[in-house]
Amino acid sequence: MYYLIAISNMNLNELFAYSSNEEIKIGERVVVPFRNKKVRGYVIYKSESVSSFLERGLIHEEPEKIKEIEERLDYASFLEPWRVEALYNTAMHFGSGIGRYYDLCFPPKFDDYFTLFVESVSPLLNFGKMRYEEFKKIPSSKEYINYGQVRIYRDFESKKPKPRDEKYVSLQISADEIGKLKLTAQQSVVINYLLLNGSIQLDQLLEDTGVKRDVVIQLQNREIIKLCSSENVDEVNPLQRATLTEEQSRLVMDILNSKSVLDKHSNFGQVHLLYGPTGSGKTEVYLAAMEKYLSTGTVLYLVPEISLTEQTLARLRRHFPELSIAVYHSYLTDAKRVEIWSKAIKGEIDILVGPRSALFVPIKNLRLVIVDEEHDDSYYNNHEPFYDAHYTLEHFPIDVIYGSATPSLSTYVQCKEGKYHLHMLNQRFGVELPDVEIVDMRKEKKISPSISEPLYNEILKTIEEDRSALVFTRRKGFSRVQCAVCGYIMKCDHCDVSLTYHMETNELKCHLCGEKKSFTSTCPNCGSTMFVDKGTGTEKIEKELLYLFPGRKIGRIDAEIIDEPKKMKDVLEKLRAGELDIVTGTKMITKGLDIYRIGLVGIVDIDALISYPDINAPLRTFQTLVQVIGRSGRKDKGKAVIQTYDPENAIIKYAKMQEVDGYYDYELNLRKELNYPPFSDIVQIMYSNTNIVIAEETVDVFAKELEAYERLYLEMLGPSEHPIFKVANKYRYQLIIKTSKTEELMKVINILKQKYPGDWTIRVNPPGI
Repeated sequence: MYYLIAISNMNLNELFAYSSNEEIKIGERVVVPFRNKKVRGYVIYKSESVSSFLERGLIHEEPEKIKEIEERLDYASFLEPWRVEALYNTAMHFGSGIGRYYDLCFPPKFDDYFTLFVESVSPLLNFGKMRYEEFKKIPSSKEYINYGQVRIYRDFESKKPKPRDEKYVSLQISADEIGKLKLTAQQSVVINYLLLNGSIQLDQLLEDTGVKRDVVIQLQNREIIKLCSSENVDEVNPLQRATLTEEQSRLVMDILNSKSVLDKHSNFGQVHLLYGPTGSGKTEVYLAAMEKYLSTGTVLYLVPEISLTEQTLARLRRHFPELSIAVYHSYLTDAKRVEIWSKAIKGEIDILVGPRSALFVPIKNLRLVIVDEEHDDSYYNNHEPFYDAHYTLEHFPIDVIYGSATPSLSTYVQCKEGKYHLHMLNQRFGVELPDVEIVDMRKEKKISPSISEPLYNEILKTIEEDRSALVFTRRKGFSRVQCAVCGYIMKCDHCDVSLTYHMETNELKCHLCGEKKSFTSTCPNCGSTMFVDKGTGTEKIEKELLYLFPGRKIGRIDAEIIDEPKKMKDVLEKLRAGELDIVTGTKMITKGLDIYRIGLVGIVDIDALISYPDINAPLRTFQTLVQVIGRSGRKDKGKAVIQTYDPENAIIKYAKMQEVDGYYDYELNLRKELNYPPFSDIVQIMYSNTNIVIAEETVDVFAKELEAYERLYLEMLGPSEHPIFKVANKYRYQLIIKTSKTEELMKVINILKQKYPGDWTIRVNPPGI
């Protein structure tokens, strides 16, 4: 039998033919000889003849000599054939190394925790379970395998603590009753934590909140909470589920009863878009629909940020207390990731929560994928191997529910064309959308460098009403630093970008290559010690707010300080408990922040987002505005304030009115004229080299060779310097190609990459160009 193998951990966008006398399953991991060494790979296709691979276009030419597969690593496949096919299609579309996509399906250090065992299945053999390494020493081991007298399998091994009687904590009163109680600050922390998490282990609660055990005992004595042993954990009652509105109930039934829209999609699962304003109750629809799918299998619940996994996990555990629910992401330890992966492939996890990387976990009996905030750029993997979760999901034979108040344009168009099911939530849940005030910064007085008088007054009014305010800015850190005498801007030594000042560490940082240097307060150009900060950043805004609102508690949410899910959870709990009056943050605060206390959202520097040189900047700005406005007024009427020097801009006007359909029609008309996605694919080809002459000449030759394949593209722009020309001491040139024949073009590009080896980056429809 002949097999096509994808080589692991190499950037090779082609398959290689090997042979074996054994029957090997699709998706199995194997060891093969490759370029004078032994490497690992994955079985992608098999056939009784190599010629069939040629006929199907899976290989370019028949190999002169076909080598044999040397070893099977698992004697089983952890990957379903449909998943193998879906990832192959993804690799062909995005052009990265084929094997790298299958590498994503396994946790790091997988082989350190999974041991290969052999077990006799024949009464003629007098041994039970043993390690494969020991089994291989038996003289007739290969015959036992060939005649099916043994079972070979991998199993997870780890040191597990002895079971102990753990205490669980749960609330014993309703949310309405809680509002009438007099509580200390620490008691409020416990109550808000339980509102978010439902019943949970006592030790976990104490660790996460930092409160003392006495606080819990006080609440127990007041019969506000209940403690019970792990033996009686089933007695812990979850909080009452929300009653669906008539509109929500109808949409749940529509989702569950819908049929395939097109025959094309009948083999790939049904795709639904749950589309409605922020706060319209999309999550409740997800949960109700999930109940049906969970009766026959498992559910994967994707969120755009790792920081959102904890609050999503808590909500799911409250709704499904009887089910096994877990998270999977890169912040977990290697051992924990392997443990969760092991449970997922065995069907011991009902719901798996995670960011885009969780898409690759081969969870058993997968029936439904939820993609929350599906418009978010984070569903695009912006490094090798490149992929968009939307594209990969198109090739899954699994039902998908996308949800967003501002859908991605591709999903929106698929619905308009009748290819996806569209389900509209027309009303916000329980309260109307916030009022939006546009502040013309050309006319209004500034109270501080970033805060106008109207925004200051609204923040003051909000916190005096015992509500909280969010202040959004586009970038983390403080700002870029400029000499007040000669105008010199502190730039990275290795990149064509300005350095960002971080006040907490007194450092200048490059957010591209990671360079750090201490801020010396002396201009390297003229020797002056007078500096001004230009632009805005979260640290700068935080400093201004501390000055403007002395004595008030102010927090910050950005990637600089929220570097693990628990930290995000801590900030949200403080916000819910009323321990933070104002929070400033970047785009992280636009995602999944559902807190009733927030009465105001301020947006301080939206013009910089609109004017960013990127074809997706207008759409991204609109989506950000709609999302961040929607964080205000989840319980009582809220307000949003947008500061801008261009109040007549169409993006701002549409966002103020929450006219998503209107703006999308406007944007789609512009894109159709220019042949931008979703009316074509854009392929960005970038070449980098430390030698500027080599970089320019290489990309010029590459472009000239591509001209011979003009039939494969609609338009080629460039070559030209990349907008950020120098990064990490390398000079970058790029080509931009518009095409409707992406897979064919990618094959040509990969052939040319081999002809002109070097530092190439090929991205298809990247979020930023």
